[in-house]
Amino acid sequence: MFKNLFLSVSFCFLALASIGCSNQAISSHSGSETIHPIADVKKICTAVSQRYAYFSARADHWSETCRRAESEALASENPNDTLAIFERMIDDLYDPHVGLNTNNHNSPRLVPSGSDIWFERLDGIYVASAVRPLSGAAKAGVQVGDQLLRFNGLAPEELALTRMHAGVETASDDRITWAINAAVAGRRSEPRNIEISRASSVLTFEMEDPNVPQSNDLITSKTLSGNVGYIRLNNSLGNSDSVEVFDQALLSLRNTKGLIIDLRETPSGGNTGVAEPIMGRFISQRMPYQSTVKLNGSRKDRKIKPTGSWTYDKPLLVLVGRWTGSMGEGMAIGFDGMSRAKVLGSKMAGLAGGTEDFKLPESGVSIKFPTYDLRHLNGTPRHDWKPKNPSTADNGAQEDKLLSAAILEFKMRGQ
Repeated sequence: MFKNLFLSVSFCFLALASIGCSNQAISSHSGSETIHPIADVKKICTAVSQRYAYFSARADHWSETCRRAESEALASENPNDTLAIFERMIDDLYDPHVGLNTNNHNSPRLVPSGSDIWFERLDGIYVASAVRPLSGAAKAGVQVGDQLLRFNGLAPEELALTRMHAGVETASDDRITWAINAAVAGRRSEPRNIEISRASSVLTFEMEDPNVPQSNDLITSKTLSGNVGYIRLNNSLGNSDSVEVFDQALLSLRNTKGLIIDLRETPSGGNTGVAEPIMGRFISQRMPYQSTVKLNGSRKDRKIKPTGSWTYDKPLLVLVGRWTGSMGEGMAIGFDGMSRAKVLGSKMAGLAGGTEDFKLPESGVSIKFPTYDLRHLNGTPRHDWKPKNPSTADNGAQEDKLLSAAILEFKMRGQ
């Protein structure tokens, strides 16, 4: 079915991609003239094939991606198309941990940081399994369980073709699902209109931008009923000040009977310099928390040590969801692997591995992609790991069922 659809409409979408993705000109790194991207296209092709940690799953269509991109670069008489060529190449890797260090008003929004709905394929249809609270989708009224009918006038299979360009006839379900979700995040210059089915009714919503309002506070903390502490990281794992703020919050909750750490709004990831000192507050001895696996297969466990003058040793629950990204995912698998916390929620953002930057020779633009794998201590790739008994974690404007479940679990434990 998908192959037949591709054959009938692929030429139309290729044309749309060339027009709809047109971007402002990129200047050469010397700044003296507008660049022609052929050297940069070749750099991306070579770097990805030699250094990308997950290349084997994309190898069958990558040569086609490169041929198409080189042909577009050579044929283009409009320098405005340069960034769009790079972006289409990245689309064909269907990996949210691959990206460029630049964008413009026509660029696709990033997933997960610029997205607000996640659809899963279920019995041949696409059903919302997560809606980001406070986002455009949540405010418009989209709910978990809604079936995707159309987005900006396109049915799901048609929508996928806007974000897949090579190897479409043999695309896996995972790739198609990624393409649909990436497309629903939208482009920065486009409206977002969605048609869904709910309880035999067809509803249409005009959604605002996916981005949620950013809290002025790096950390939110409070004491819940039953003397249970709660700390939420507000997409702040990349801010070094978060460590001190977290320590202050933990001190105020020192005498609680248990603690909930909420990592559901960390889509931008962060760094080990923030995450590891936070995790170190909950252990009393040096311990491994995740593994690094290089392209040659060598594995090394990354360890953390206790931090602070005292250890919080009470029961700990960690909440994760579709907008738990990168370093947030590392914390989740770390807490689980060290058997220090029970992790509740859904599959996370799936930002695979650890990334490196590669500077393109002509434009000076940088592309980043994973060059090594990161794994749970049990060997599961971080991007594939999910909590036992997954449940709805991101419920849009509806009840926060996951937080309620965490509070109930403490009550059942007698905490």
